[in-house]
Amino acid sequence: MAELRTELLVEYVDEQTPEQAPPFAGVEQGARRRRRQRNLLAVAAVVAVATVATITTQDIQRGAEPSAPISTPTLGVLDDGPPPAQFKFGTTLMLLQKEIPVTAVRPVPGAPSVLAVEAPRSGQSGEGCYPHTMVRILDQDATTVRIAAYRYVVAPDEPGSGECLKSQTGSVKVELDLRTAIGNRRILAGSTGQRVVLN
Repeated sequence: MAELRTELLVEYVDEQTPEQAPPFAGVEQGARRRRRQRNLLAVAAVVAVATVATITTQDIQRGAEPSAPISTPTLGVLDDGPPPAQFKFGTTLMLLQKEIPVTAVRPVPGAPSVLAVEAPRSGQSGEGCYPHTMVRILDQDATTVRIAAYRYVVAPDEPGSGECLKSQTGSVKVELDLRTAIGNRRILAGSTGQRVVLN
């Protein structure tokens, strides 16, 4: 019985084994190719995991850090949208205090898209030290432009009073570039209401 099993096993091995084995060089190249593919897959997996970890870490850091204050507003540059809650003037942090009324608006001669906007001063000493007034374009279309003026104050924990200019009197004047010609558009002042300051 044992001889029958042995014969069957030999017969099976003979059927499964080719008469001539492949050359060793071909077997070696195949093994190297498979090893290379495994290594490339491992490197690709490590790079993918590292990329996902980096992106996740950056997103978490962005969410945890408060947004940095914007830099000093530049006069004559389009100021679209709501006012920033704070901005840096040099190293001094300025905080939004409130919206203030716009007292007058005039087109600037020779500049069809620029408005000269006036707003009252606060009357506080040292107001000339920093840009306390900012004018923003809240909305504009083919028929109307809505603007608003805002007062800023120096953050309470800021040291010193900065380099002050001579105390100024009269209204604060700010030039605002709408980027497109004013034309026949109505200029509305304030974040709400329909008060027309230029028609």
